[in-house]
Amino acid sequence: PRARQSGWVLQAGREDRVGVLVMEDMDRYVTELSAAVWEQTLGLPLDPTGGVPEPHGRTVEGHVHISGQWNGTLVFQCSIGAARQAAHVMFGPGDDHEGLSDVQDAVGELTNMIGGNLKSLLSDDGCFLSLPMVIEGSDYTVRMSGARVIARQAFTSDHEPVVVTLLEPARTN
Repeated sequence: PRARQSGWVLQAGREDRVGVLVMEDMDRYVTELSAAVWEQTLGLPLDPTGGVPEPHGRTVEGHVHISGQWNGTLVFQCSIGAARQAAHVMFGPGDDHEGLSDVQDAVGELTNMIGGNLKSLLSDDGCFLSLPMVIEGSDYTVRMSGARVIARQAFTSDHEPVVVTLLEPARTN
């Protein structure tokens, strides 16, 4: 069956779970879930774009690891402008929310919500979600040895870039 939206949580039929999950549908799941979480949490549109932009300037990146019946990592990356906008909406107006800790908290929470909803698509109770890890800067590299991209979607929100990527360990034969 096709995934359906229920409130802001994308749900898949039981037969779509790990083992029978159609990995070709992961791009769609990542796209729909990311947009639903962003739009419901922030009240702002998140529009898919055609290609993944090269990061430039300061970015904020959140990671959550999913382990158990399925193993992988969800990476949520956005410009500092998008992260500040999220912090402003989530924590209210004021200069205090321009600070790095609120920006990191907002990105960590968005990463956690997208990852948690994705985890529920992948397994009823057979997967666990790590605490979010957040990285911020303008000149950094993150490498996950042996990982392969299974879904990636670029978006814009108020002209600010957002990219969501789902990685899994490369399969060895």
